[in-house]
Amino acid sequence: MQPSIEEKVKSFLLSLSRSLGVRIERVLDLYLYANPNNVRIVEVVERGGEIVGIRIAVKSEKRPDTWYYTAVGYYGAKCTCEGNTIGGKICKHILIGVITWNMIALLKQGREIDLTRLTWLNAGDKEV
Repeated sequence: MQPSIEEKVKSFLLSLSRSLGVRIERVLDLYLYANPNNVRIVEVVERGGEIVGIRIAVKSEKRPDTWYYTAVGYYGAKCTCEGNTIGGKICKHILIGVITWNMIALLKQGREIDLTRLTWLNAGDKEV
């Protein structure tokens, strides 16, 4: 029997939490923040029938009328926030991008993204 989408999401979020070395509650906070009021999909990048990355805009939690633009994919990740552009950190906007990318892949292709292909996720400092 095929796992439900809810089971796939739960499994992915647990895997992401383990991969980052952060508590699941923090990953769940980011998952819940990723809604249409706070995140806008700018572009979905597809190659060979696979979604290989996305570009999104994420609304700042602290600064009114400020949006951060984030790109994530198997190749790497970048965000316009200060933590990423100045400090080179994997910020929460990038993680929201990974979560959003996974949801798009699940809904469109029926399978989650492969976290083991995101070698950059474990390479940098995290600002989660």
